[in-house]
Amino acid sequence: MVKLQVVDAKRPMLMNNETTDMALFVRTSAEEMDSWDRSRIEEALIRETQLDDGTAKAIAAEVEAQIASAGIKMVTAPLIRELVNSKLIERGLEAERLRHTRLGVPLYDVDQMIRMPNKENANVPHGPEATNLTLAENIKKEYALISVFSSEVGDAHMRGDLHLHDLGFVDRPYCSGQSLEYIKKFGLNLPNSLALAKPAKHPEVLLAHMVKFAAALQSNFAGAIGWDAVNLFFAPYLEGLSDREVKQLAQILIFEFSQQAVARGGQAIFTDINLYWEVPKHFEDVPAIGPDGQYTGKTYAEYEKEAQRFVWKLFEVYKEGDGAGRPFFFPKPLVHITEKFFQTEGHMDFLHHICDVAADKGNTYFVFDRGQTAKISECCRLSFKLEKSDLEDAKTPWKMRYSALQNVTINLPRIAYEAKGDDTRLFQILRQRIKLAADAHLQKRNFIQNLLDHGVTGPLALLALSLDGQPYLRMHRVTYLVGMVGLNEMIQQHLGQELHDTQEAMRFGLKVIAQMNLLCEYYSNKHNMRFVLEQTPAESTAYRFAKLDLKYFANQARHVVKGDIFTNEVYYTNSTLFNVGSTVNPIERVKLEGRFHPLIEAGAITHVWLGEQHPSKESMANFVIKIFRDTKNDQVAFSPEFTCCKRCHTNHRGLKDACPACGSEDLDHITRITGYFTRVSSWNKGKLGELKDRYRNNGFFAAAPMREAV
Repeated sequence: MVKLQVVDAKRPMLMNNETTDMALFVRTSAEEMDSWDRSRIEEALIRETQLDDGTAKAIAAEVEAQIASAGIKMVTAPLIRELVNSKLIERGLEAERLRHTRLGVPLYDVDQMIRMPNKENANVPHGPEATNLTLAENIKKEYALISVFSSEVGDAHMRGDLHLHDLGFVDRPYCSGQSLEYIKKFGLNLPNSLALAKPAKHPEVLLAHMVKFAAALQSNFAGAIGWDAVNLFFAPYLEGLSDREVKQLAQILIFEFSQQAVARGGQAIFTDINLYWEVPKHFEDVPAIGPDGQYTGKTYAEYEKEAQRFVWKLFEVYKEGDGAGRPFFFPKPLVHITEKFFQTEGHMDFLHHICDVAADKGNTYFVFDRGQTAKISECCRLSFKLEKSDLEDAKTPWKMRYSALQNVTINLPRIAYEAKGDDTRLFQILRQRIKLAADAHLQKRNFIQNLLDHGVTGPLALLALSLDGQPYLRMHRVTYLVGMVGLNEMIQQHLGQELHDTQEAMRFGLKVIAQMNLLCEYYSNKHNMRFVLEQTPAESTAYRFAKLDLKYFANQARHVVKGDIFTNEVYYTNSTLFNVGSTVNPIERVKLEGRFHPLIEAGAITHVWLGEQHPSKESMANFVIKIFRDTKNDQVAFSPEFTCCKRCHTNHRGLKDACPACGSEDLDHITRITGYFTRVSSWNKGKLGELKDRYRNNGFFAAAPMREAV
């Protein structure tokens, strides 16, 4: 008779050493103890790999015999999978093994994740929620490379030929831009929410709806949540309020987004607000929606003064900083500079106001919309340029919602290593890489569409919601991003010159980006999808590519990789930017880097690293006007650096080793990493290497005329 030992109240454990009668228990992924039954192996093999019955039975029997002969009384589901997979390998059934594989994380890695921070994204603080995020991302990354993308695309990512961004968020689109008009008109109506809110009657309620909707959206998108014309769409709610009350609303908006450390991984919601001093032309004649979702009887052109009052107060709050006087990280204010801006009363006072904030705190992003161009910007530099259909949507602005479904970045230096100085070979490899990127986008699109097909009961219920007759995510209108990293190092390897060195280097760099742009146009027409170039922010990608190339192309890469190879603080130059350590005059840098921007439709930026410098608002305003008038530059941000003392809570310009006020070395260092401010302590090694190399510009804001570009 078999003796039993109770392991828990429900499930017995056999105490018999006879292999024929032994009833082993398996700890399953559902955390239950199940009696051993080899037929479950057979069923799993047939269900997951479509093996024939005979082979499945044979493998199950072999695995059972192996476990029995080893004398194991307790086995785990992962162990069984490993043993089964080894039998599949012995039979040459690699495709079946891949389908049968178990996704997970080694025990040692989990221990490291719990104890040590993950600095892939500087916006994610270390803590239990961050650990959950990292674990989930690791499993989803494996799933994506096995199940969503082809082996050719997956292998290219693993090798570092290209980078598939946000693999850990493979089951959601990349990022989004939307309009407050949607929640003004429909209220807060979220799938799976316990309560439905009607359209807001008061401005503070509209703010609450905005923050909650942004949090819900970030649960469905991998990247930034951008908002269009925020000050304009708030304007109908501000009539009759005092300046003090309007400023209070501005404070609520900024502090709510800055203090929401509740998004995935415990991070703040990555939010951008697009702002205007003038009423954009495409909104002038649009009927305004006010409290309770009702039309006010006015057009938005009639709310210009209220919109200006709100945007002015927003920048007063940015100027003051947070409770300790530090710059706000989010929401990022993106101010659009247009031809109409310069025709609008008070524009110079406002320009001085936002330049004062840019010089003092660094928050202001300057987005240049020349001619008839109109766009919504977000993330670190992403822009959605409004086409004819978008401008038609502007008449009913709640329809103005946009998304980039995915970003795939090309490792440009590696192409140069492989080309070995041959122009023809270089462009041949570039064509192959862009084709792979297009294939990756096709595969991601099919996967997301399959999830959306489940509708409002599916995993992307919010994006399938159709309150205005169309799904929130309109798949026929999304864009597919092709990014680039290391153009500077590609040119350096191929020609022996960096981008800023010679006219020849600049011309060849422009030729490469123009070719990439043409290839995107070709695949757009071929697949009826909108492929566009974007400058990749490359917070971690520039580091990853550099490390992989030092491994696989060490002889070439060690001569062009930036940073310190010995400390592992290595990186490539972001996108089409110049070497951050080059001493190019900022005026020339803005103008020359701007020559690439018309070719990069989905967004480009130039960073001016201020360091300790604090230019006057007048000189900075003069510089901004010159950029708008005399360059093709798409966006500019000015980045100061700060040291914040944790002991005496004082703030100082520049990155100090000790607090100038009290001498403490317990400090926070804050500056812009790619497209947003954050603490330097959260940066990865590659970005730390870049920070050390950055050339801080001194005394360049004199009102001298801009010279002609090379």
